Amino acid sequence: MPYEFLVLSVLFLVPGSCFWFLRPDLRPLMKQTVGVSLPFAATERLFYPEYWTPRFLFGLADRIGFGIEDVLFVAGLGAFSSTAYAVAFRRTLAPHGASTKPWRRAVGAFALALSVTGVLLVAGVSILYAAVATMVSISTALLLTRRDLGVPGLLGALVSAAIYLGLCLVFAALVPGVFERTWKPSLLLPGRLLGVPLDEVLYGLGAGFGATVVPAWAFGWRFVPSQTRTT
Repeated sequence: MPYEFLVLSVLFLVPGSCFWFLRPDLRPLMKQTVGVSLPFAATERLFYPEYWTPRFLFGLADRIGFGIEDVLFVAGLGAFSSTAYAVAFRRTLAPHGASTKPWRRAVGAFALALSVTGVLLVAGVSILYAAVATMVSISTALLLTRRDLGVPGLLGALVSAAIYLGLCLVFAALVPGVFERTWKPSLLLPGRLLGVPLDEVLYGLGAGFGATVVPAWAFGWRFVPSQTRTT
């Protein structure tokens, strides 16, 4: 199949779409997270072709550094990873005090993430591990001011990684041999889990942790038990 990343990107839209329809109470967080996530599509130039070599629609990655697939992928990942904890553990959203200039906080977190990633790349860290280290370190630092997000962050990481792994397994079934053909050999984690590169599982964990903690901190949300039906 020539456009394997497009297949993966469409698959990643499925969980978030289901959450959107089944959990309207989580839609504000999903919209905010997707809005914050979209600029990360432009970071594809850091992954391609060092980390992997998929074919992009219209060859956009070679022309502008990222493609339509990246926009779909980060939107889907942001939607389900920010809400996976709430869905799995029947939590809903409640305001956490008065959020001061939430979008400025979000932009600040994005700028800090790019800065930390840049420093790690200059230090010689591979992009995949630099991205995961950035997500985990920034989220952990934010927990100093929002300790209530610690458990949601850890559980959200696990649930998101499970969803991520499941989507990769479906992807591998639809496009046999794709991980062998398209992914570069891992530098630190050469093993596989059910045929999926451990690097991808690690990325799913980091994304779940960051997407559970950072948007809730930036936009002033906390997770509380859901007392009513939310469907």
